[in-house]
Amino acid sequence: MIRLFFALLAFSHIYVYADDYSFDMESIETKSFEYSGYLRSEYKYQNLNQDSPLYTLLGRTDSTQNTSLNEALFRFTHYKDDFKLIGSLSARYANIDGTDESLFTVYQLYASNTLSVNHSIDVGKKTLKWGKGYFFNPAAFLDRPKDPTQPENAYEGYVMANYAYNKSFEGALQNLKLDLIYMPTTSSVNDDFYPAASSNLALKLYFLYLDTDIEFIYLYNDQLNDKLGFTFSKNLLPHFEIHGEAAKEISGYHSYLLGLKYVTQSDITIISEYYYDSDGLTKEEIRSSIKLLAFPGKSYFVNKFSKKEPFGFVYSSVYFRDMLNTEDHSHLDTLGFIYTFKNNIEIDFSYNLNSGSKESDFGKKMVSDFAWLKATWYF
Repeated sequence: MIRLFFALLAFSHIYVYADDYSFDMESIETKSFEYSGYLRSEYKYQNLNQDSPLYTLLGRTDSTQNTSLNEALFRFTHYKDDFKLIGSLSARYANIDGTDESLFTVYQLYASNTLSVNHSIDVGKKTLKWGKGYFFNPAAFLDRPKDPTQPENAYEGYVMANYAYNKSFEGALQNLKLDLIYMPTTSSVNDDFYPAASSNLALKLYFLYLDTDIEFIYLYNDQLNDKLGFTFSKNLLPHFEIHGEAAKEISGYHSYLLGLKYVTQSDITIISEYYYDSDGLTKEEIRSSIKLLAFPGKSYFVNKFSKKEPFGFVYSSVYFRDMLNTEDHSHLDTLGFIYTFKNNIEIDFSYNLNSGSKESDFGKKMVSDFAWLKATWYF
């Protein structure tokens, strides 16, 4: 009986201490499903440039126009052993000067399988996000072009198969990764890349060498000219980074980008990039054009300055961005303010001004200036 008493006493002590250090097994189990995304509403109040050739061509007689956009973006990843299903879906409803437009887009939807420690393969619709530039990516041959005024936005990928080999080392060469891409096109698949049957084979070789990111890219297309690309990125100091890209089409155009990111002692972040495209329009070609695509010129110099918590105003930031066409010296200036609430709601308000002569890139835009309000709830 005494032995039973001491046995029960010992067990009770073990139980008490075990309870002090108990943990929830569910909290450390690998999640099988993760998701994120946002709900966003935008509104633009735009003043029209009545000297714009496009204003005259469209027969406009008003002085302002309003644009609104509502978007829901849903991202998800489903895990099953070495298999992942990754998706990104967007639903958009826009009203542009009284004209309604709705669009549902599958940005990404692909299966990813880790074959071994060093080998993996992805198949489906995928956004590669190649390149080092913030505003432009001349070497991102298999990505859709960014919108330089909203470079952080999600964008649509292409249907492809992507094999990757990744290996780490000790020494000057710290990491090596090889990507092989096969991307077909038909009249209904990837048709905005090439509107007929074609095969694209791409190779990207990445090195992390002496703390420098280096990439060599080659793209073969059986219907178009082959392309060569190169990118690099290097942190010269913890607060100072430089990067660049170069692209060359065989028997065709060439383009390049040089940029930097610098954080000052007063916590002002500066991003500067110079972009050149030999196929871009000259000053004279811009002058003679009526309707221009976005950023059609040969070269641009973009500078963005941002400051977190100005004057101690917590959860806020201010920014200024200048996008200069170096051919005709016209530019787009943006001054903005961002405030983030504790419930993951972000308000971004900016004023945007197109400046330049009447025949310049930004000076002949149909919108002369606009106020832009964006409200986003992230989840």
